[in-house]
Parts: sequence; structure tokens; C-alpha cells
Amino acid sequence: MTLPILTALPGERRGYVDGRDGQLHYRSHGDGPAVLLVHQAPWASIQYRHVLPRIAAAGFRAIAIDLPGHGMSDPPREPSIEAYAESLAALLVALAAGPAIVLGHRGGGLAAGRLAAEGPEFIRGLILDNAPYFTADERAVRIGRFGDRQDIASDGSHLTDRWAWVRKVGDPDWSDETVHVSVITYFTHGPWKEHGHSAIPHYDFAADLRRIGAPTLVVASRTDPVFESGARLVNCRPDWEYSELPGGPGMVLDRPDEWCALVAPFLKRLVDP
Repeated sequence: MTLPILTALPGERRGYVDGRDGQLHYRSHGDGPAVLLVHQAPWASIQYRHVLPRIAAAGFRAIAIDLPGHGMSDPPREPSIEAYAESLAALLVALAAGPAIVLGHRGGGLAAGRLAAEGPEFIRGLILDNAPYFTADERAVRIGRFGDRQDIASDGSHLTDRWAWVRKVGDPDWSDETVHVSVITYFTHGPWKEHGHSAIPHYDFAADLRRIGAPTLVVASRTDPVFESGARLVNCRPDWEYSELPGGPGMVLDRPDEWCALVAPFLKRLVDP
């Protein structure tokens, strides 16, 4: 049975803390060492709806944040990876949840990596789940590539148009549930100046890679368009662990058991070496 979308799950706690630019919304499951989950753009904490209870059942406190300007968090003054990393630190301080294992998906991985470089005291371990690692030329061609228009059509066609767009450019293996979450979160994050997709190409991850001291796992999904970034990351940091998933960027929603089977052993090793 598919669980209702965008509603609280059994056992979930939700709340707000104050960040630099306003309120930050989060979801939390379980108790134990903290695992902070950072979503991709332009999604929200609901991306982790299937794995939050699984991580909690493994003995952890699973926390998923809505980054500024996403989900139910207030918008940032200037969207940037740096601002998103500051929001992660603010949440961990407010919840007294650090040091935490921080996992970031796609652009959320850049925010997690930035936090690991700037605030090592917050980090027990780091998981970069398909975090993009682009050259300067690749970043340049992505600037402005994703618009952020959320005009409301009187006949509701803005929803079907977005659905068709996601089906065209997204992973062909995505379930209807994943496409639905993608569409709904896009329209709930609000018409801010820019969303996270626009912040990613302005951020050069190279300088941070050298400064990250936490144990790190790089996850690369074979049919994700940024799959090659995983190899690039471990080429720069051969001391990091590397694992592959067989699907694409929707595995955390569509194939949570496989996703958790890869992630859980790393989590366990960090708390039970």
C-alpha cells in the first residue's frame, strides 16, 4: 500500500528551529546517533519518507531538513550552497544533535560537504549520494539552465505541464509516486529568487574536497546523469569509500530497501567501529 504523500508518517516528529534567514522545518524519527538527511533541489524532506523509519529502526535518530526556500522552510536572502550549509549547522546546534552523520543527495551533497569542510565539529561521517562534481566549464553551461517559474494556470494545467516535463527530463524508471513528489514539492517551495538548482553551478566543490577530514562514502547511481561525478570525487580523494547503486536518482524513494542496504553498513561502522 502506498502511503499518503506529504503527510506525517507514524512515529514522525516535526518541528522548526531558527536559522540565519528564518525558520527551518525538519522531520525526525527514532533515537540514537543522529543521521541528518539533506534533500536534492527543488525537493524537500519528504524525499526521505520511506527511509526515515528504516534508519530509525536501525538504531539512529534520522532527521530530514527542508533547506531554506524548500518545503516548509523560510526562503534565504541569497540562495547558495554556503547558506544551505549554515542551515545544517543551525539545525544540529538547535537540536543538540551533533556530531552527526550527514548524508546529502545531489545538491544536498554539496551542502553536506561544505558543512564537513567548514564545521568538522558537526560531522561524525559524510555520505555524498550522487553529489555533482563538475568542471568550471560544465558549471558555466548550467547557470540559468533550470528556470523557477511557478505560474498558476486557471485550469490546473501547470501541474500536468510540470508532470510532463519531469517525465521528459527525469529518470525514466521513476515511479508515479516519485514524479508526484517531485511535482508537488516544486510548487510548494515557493517562487523565491532562485531554487537550489540555480545555486549548484555557482559553487566550486574542489576547494572543499581537500579540507574534509570526516570518513566519507561516495554513492554513485549507474543511471543517474551525474554518475561520473562519483569516480571524479574518489579520484580526488582516494581515501574515501565508493559504492554504486544499480538505478538512478529516485532509488531513495522507489527502491528504499536497496538504498538502505548500501547505506546502513557505513552508518553502523561509524558508531560501532
